[in-house]
Amino acid sequence: MLGVNLVFAGFALTLNGLSYLTAVDERVKMAVNIFVGAVIAINAVLQTQIAIAAGEPAAFGFAAATWLFAINYFVIAAHLFFKSTNWKVFGLYSLFASIVSLTFATETVVLGGPGVLVYLWLMWALLWAQSFLAILVGLKAVDKLTPYVLITNGIASTFVPGLLILLGVIL
Repeated sequence: MLGVNLVFAGFALTLNGLSYLTAVDERVKMAVNIFVGAVIAINAVLQTQIAIAAGEPAAFGFAAATWLFAINYFVIAAHLFFKSTNWKVFGLYSLFASIVSLTFATETVVLGGPGVLVYLWLMWALLWAQSFLAILVGLKAVDKLTPYVLITNGIASTFVPGLLILLGVIL
């Protein structure tokens, strides 16, 4: 399920990044974010059920991480739906998600987990930290990097790893 989530997230991240560089219909962008959020939310529900059935507290970590991504796309879609010009809610969510990502990266290192997961968590932490710094802190230099950070993460930390997972090359 992680591979499916990452492939869809890769599409949404890349589209969101490209929308800074070229005209994109905001309604379609909103629909894509809702669809990707829904796909990931469905997988989050399944992961939560798997965690409950397993009766292992550690299994809830993956389910929680899946919800982290689903909510991300729903928050973006909500901003687009309401034609919000104030993205501070997403900036605050990005701070929260960045801290969670760093926590999961640290946990993966401590538990001796796969290096690819450490890479992915750190890339996502960077992505969300960038959004926090651009939106809530107002760093203009960071904001100029937004489309490139989104596109790079869309390809390098979601789409390609997602395909490699689905092909059985990694994880």
